[in-house]
Amino acid sequence: MKFELKKKIIQIAILSIVMACTAGVTQRIGHDSDGKEIKRPEPGEGAKQEQIDVLDENGNLVTSVDLYVDERELSKDSVDMYFENAYEEVMNIIPGNNESLDCVREKLYLPDKAQNGIINLEWFSNDYSIINYNGVVNNYDFDEDEKREVTLRLVMSYKEYEDEREITAVVLPPAYTDDEWFVVKAERTIKQAEEENPQADKIILPDIIDNRNMTYKKHIEKTSPYIFIVLGILAATLLVYSGYQKKKKMENNRKRELIYDYSEIVSKFTLLLGAGMTTRMAWNKITADYRKKREAGIISNRCVYDEMLETENNMLAGISEYMAYEQFGKRCSLKEYMKLATLLQTNIKKGTQKLRELLEQEAEEAFEKRKNLARTRGEEATTKMLFPMMIMLMVVMAVIMIPALMQFNV
Repeated sequence: MKFELKKKIIQIAILSIVMACTAGVTQRIGHDSDGKEIKRPEPGEGAKQEQIDVLDENGNLVTSVDLYVDERELSKDSVDMYFENAYEEVMNIIPGNNESLDCVREKLYLPDKAQNGIINLEWFSNDYSIINYNGVVNNYDFDEDEKREVTLRLVMSYKEYEDEREITAVVLPPAYTDDEWFVVKAERTIKQAEEENPQADKIILPDIIDNRNMTYKKHIEKTSPYIFIVLGILAATLLVYSGYQKKKKMENNRKRELIYDYSEIVSKFTLLLGAGMTTRMAWNKITADYRKKREAGIISNRCVYDEMLETENNMLAGISEYMAYEQFGKRCSLKEYMKLATLLQTNIKKGTQKLRELLEQEAEEAFEKRKNLARTRGEEATTKMLFPMMIMLMVVMAVIMIPALMQFNV
């Protein structure tokens, strides 16, 4: 590795020395050379920029002059020769992909310069509808045996010198095959039938075109039957997906509602137990109040209270209170309600005397979760309002900007 690095450094050093020596010799030769003669660029090479150092008799630098040296101008005889050569050059390349100018079916090649850019060329046509200034040939409407002559005027120029030549091109119809010609004739005939009587309520299409009997039918886009299978699969997939999303949304809403109501349930239990009620009495009191308010239309259905009503009905049906609380926790399927059910079960089984204190502590934690949930809902609502606010901003900007722009245009 070190050997390779040393080798590259030596190569760079040698190359730098050679370039420095070359530059020094070149500058020395340029400095020693006689600057009285400045060679002009040849025609077509373009002007060049030269910097001349002016020295006195002692070789001291007096000043530096920047010269813009134009290319050498041609004499009248040289210009005439260039015009002839340019004309010959153009005649060789103008047919392009056509056989010759006597058989023009495709675009012609009309250059704007010749003789290596020395001679400028301009083109004019006596019929731009057939051959335009770019050489494009419009012969689609020609009949099969039709031909037309078009005269192209070529203006060659150099400085103040000009020369004009006329070039004749014979335009023929496109080189169609028999089948392609029949297609063209059919299109023209049908178009002619459409233009024949614009006031008529019907268009009578020809029965015979180019000695061929014709029949017609409206074109109908063919649709593959497999597209309907694909669309059916997509529709079924979207239906299943939308159902899944709807179910997921309902589950999320139910979970939020259960978490939101948990602090309220625990608080009610704490108050009622503090008033001397048993867990069963407190449960029945909460469900009775909910039933009255729902029937009166004060509140709507709430998931947790509906689950409590079902639990109460289960106990009335003979299920033990202990088992009813366990089923309540499982149906709610949240750890908060499972914990509440466990506390109630423990109270039944062991008679926990600290149940009220545990519920108070649980109420405080539940209240904090409820505040966090409310804060999260507020942030979500703000996010949802962002898009409508952006639309309103764009509308306001449009109302302000459009009249202002219209005033500028006026």
